[in-house]
Amino acid sequence: MTSLGRTLVRGSAWMIGFRLLDRSVGLISVLVLARVLTPADFGLVAMATAMIAFVELFGWLGLDVALIQRPGATREHFDSAWTMNVLIGASVALVLLACGWPLAWFYDDPRLIALVAFLSLGPLVQGCENIGVVAFRKELSFDREFRFLLSKRLLSVAITIALALWLRSYWALAIGMVCAQ
Repeated sequence: MTSLGRTLVRGSAWMIGFRLLDRSVGLISVLVLARVLTPADFGLVAMATAMIAFVELFGWLGLDVALIQRPGATREHFDSAWTMNVLIGASVALVLLACGWPLAWFYDDPRLIALVAFLSLGPLVQGCENIGVVAFRKELSFDREFRFLLSKRLLSVAITIALALWLRSYWALAIGMVCAQ
């Protein structure tokens, strides 16, 4: 087996391991949160996140894939991709802010205005994410990506569960979602 083949097999093992751990942590998180929060809390957040997913769908350009596929991507390429991500994140956040009131009217629940406004911080924060993480995949350093993604996931789950125990409100889910970004 070639060096590239061994690297790909190792990388696949790291990413499969991450997916298994991610799903396990997610399951544990849901089980704990389901005992602390009400179904109405989950439902309210689901109404808001459905709108967010729909709006974010139009903002995805796949710049990370372009950077991975471009041979000899330079610092300038990464900087340009980061700038575009910031602009897209800000644009998505503004569109979401504008959608809060119509969504609240549609579902007849005024709490959605504040919830969507707060959750609009997620795309803004995500747009500012370090684009250098793409280099992990480009360089086939899946062990580094594994550690980065797992630590991010564990931290967001810990924050969400702690807030759920403290607040006992849908705001714990919202704050945890923004922190996950």
